[in-house]
Amino acid sequence: MGNQRMTGPPNPDKPTELVVSAGGVLFNDDNKVLIMKRKVEKIWVLPKGKREEGETLRENALREVTEESGIEAPYIDRPVGIVRYTFFWYPDDMNYNKSVHYFLMKVDGDPTLNMEKEFSEYLWSGEEEAMKLLKHENDRLITRKGFEIVNRSK
Repeated sequence: MGNQRMTGPPNPDKPTELVVSAGGVLFNDDNKVLIMKRKVEKIWVLPKGKREEGETLRENALREVTEESGIEAPYIDRPVGIVRYTFFWYPDDMNYNKSVHYFLMKVDGDPTLNMEKEFSEYLWSGEEEAMKLLKHENDRLITRKGFEIVNRSK
């Protein structure tokens, strides 16, 4: 399977839907952050996903991190930040104006991951490596903020 194009710049001729999502900047006991590689697009990202009806943003973030990584007991430390972006999603033939609310999360020990099938790899990464691997600038900015918080609390 090659590097398939799933997203692109907004298409002014297509409708736009607002999407609210949440995710986690998840650190282990070694202060390494979890990044995951999407199978189809072959890019490294943070775990995140759409909010379901009736969910709070914290519930959304915990559910998505647990679903995508298989880690059962992450806990939320605090909000990290919000990123906003607009893109065209080829599979739906639709533009999405998305806001993602990220939370700093921690997990005890070095848990085994049971990733969703849309991911091919995961890595507990230091800051320098994460900055090189994460594809999107928004992910790098949020991850950098997460490391700043973790490093201040050492």
